[in-house]
Amino acid sequence: MKLHQKGELQLLKEIKERFNPALKQKGSGVILGIGDDAAVFACPGEKILVTTDMMTEGIHFNLNYTSAFQIGFKLVSVNVSDIYAMGGKPRYIFLNIAMKREASEEFFWDFFNGISTANSIYGVKLLGGDISSAINDMSVSATLIGAAEKIVTRAGAKVGDKIYLTNTTGDSACGLEILRRLLPEGKNMIREYDFGLVNKVIEDKKPLTLNINSKHLNLDFNTASSLIKRHLMPLVKYPREFIDNATAMIDVSDGLFIDLLRICDDSNVGAKVYFNKIPVSYQMKIASSIMGLDSHSLATSGGEDYELLFTAPDVKCLINKGSEHRNSLNNSLNSEPAAITCIGEIIPKERVVIALDGTELPLKAEGYQHFSTQG
Repeated sequence: MKLHQKGELQLLKEIKERFNPALKQKGSGVILGIGDDAAVFACPGEKILVTTDMMTEGIHFNLNYTSAFQIGFKLVSVNVSDIYAMGGKPRYIFLNIAMKREASEEFFWDFFNGISTANSIYGVKLLGGDISSAINDMSVSATLIGAAEKIVTRAGAKVGDKIYLTNTTGDSACGLEILRRLLPEGKNMIREYDFGLVNKVIEDKKPLTLNINSKHLNLDFNTASSLIKRHLMPLVKYPREFIDNATAMIDVSDGLFIDLLRICDDSNVGAKVYFNKIPVSYQMKIASSIMGLDSHSLATSGGEDYELLFTAPDVKCLINKGSEHRNSLNNSLNSEPAAITCIGEIIPKERVVIALDGTELPLKAEGYQHFSTQG
């Protein structure tokens, strides 16, 4: 059935019936959920965090290789990443959705299945939003409410602090490059794949074929899918190992260097980064080599990794914190502690990169910027 045949009122009724029961759980903090002019909740004794992100067809996702499920999941994750980056925990989400009238009801609920799956991972509850028809491209946005006892901003970095990065960067950008080069068969396969988040048993799949300079080259499916997952369905981690020690923090959404410079600007400090210390995954090395791309360039300027970049006084306390927390984590998909790498230090004024050959180069704002001429 098409959405215009179903109608807004019936869709809203079914959303309310599906999501409201979970809001009645004891300790949820929800006083009034979906269905009125506004939701009501209480967070006594905590600081409230609010963030919002929009995803637009043709800019943030391409329906040729992206499913509605993947869009819904990513929409929650990118908002959760902002809350985590300030030391908070996500609580409640509000959605705004504009879909084409001819979109199928199956597509609509597939999107909400992605929302629901991500919500269950991050402990988020849907409290409301708005639905609209779209004449042309699909557009979705979310507003996420979080809470925190200690707020970590971009403005707290101090001279002498070390600069740390969780996991690796550039994987999402590399995954996007793979998606753009996939043959139609591969795009269809990826659009129907949940990367093991729902169907825990992952079947062996044949290599994906890429169109590279008019040549067809194969890339191992496991290598490719790990990178594609980082782009289509990022799974962000709460910074429990280092939240008490972080002096400044940001999530890497537009690119490692451009986001580091945002910390420098807000903290009024400089930075020295060592190129050889920036972590690069072996999957990204393999895939970028096949595609003729520079892995280090992807790692420093590629966007949408949603890793955490932060400053802190020393690494010893972080290692100890990680080992202490490891045994106390619950058995959820985002509970495994993140790998942490020191990539540089905060200095008074200069903003430089130490290249692989030891040359000192200026740290430039390389990364994604809306409305720029970089395409």
